[in-house]
Amino acid sequence: MTARRAVLVTGGARRLGAALVRSCAARGWDVALHHGHSPSEAGALAASLQHETGAAVVPLQADLAHPEAAARLVEDAVRALGRLDAVVSSAAVLHPVPLDQVTPAHWDATHAVNLRAPFFLMQAAARHLPLGGCIVQVTDHLAFENGWPALVPHATSKAGVTQLVRAMAAALAPRIRVNAVAPGLVLPPDGWTPEDSVRFRRHVPLDAEGTPDYVVEAVHYLLGARYVTGAVLPVDGGRHLLR
Repeated sequence: MTARRAVLVTGGARRLGAALVRSCAARGWDVALHHGHSPSEAGALAASLQHETGAAVVPLQADLAHPEAAARLVEDAVRALGRLDAVVSSAAVLHPVPLDQVTPAHWDATHAVNLRAPFFLMQAAARHLPLGGCIVQVTDHLAFENGWPALVPHATSKAGVTQLVRAMAAALAPRIRVNAVAPGLVLPPDGWTPEDSVRFRRHVPLDAEGTPDYVVEAVHYLLGARYVTGAVLPVDGGRHLLR
């Protein structure tokens, strides 16, 4: 009997991360479901997926703002599942702050989760992933865009992740592949209005907002794309064409 594959999904309790966890369990993966501060959501999702799919779905808590948390999370995932074949790194923080109100503490908190944690997660995972193992990082379209003055720390952290993916892809080849998806608007932020949608779609060539399913499809493509590494795949309706 072929052993089930095991994946760690960070930020997996809510929103896009939860969609990624659901898709992995449905496609035959056992899942280490990381959450930062959402124990009830993580537990409920894990229980429902184990019942529906038969997959092992194990909630694991870690505050990725702490320097040692990412490496410890990987070890916990390996202990929980017995192996690790892939990592999908989707945990991130996004806190809009007017440019003149950004403090060193806010800057550091954003980069700790969005940039430092993915590096140490990849570093630790590389010790356990087998030949052909894969890491997929979720960045976003703000890594490549100007014009968002309330999101400068977030945008720079995600731009750093884009370079990190390329650097780690080169460093870990040929044993491990490292890629990323860069979603556009697939889940509206809190307070998003219909007028906001209309304005945003003016800059989307496909004239539509996205859905988490589009990102899920891209992530699973990269998990299985054995001749692709160092790629950053836009999932933004063509918005990147207008940069």
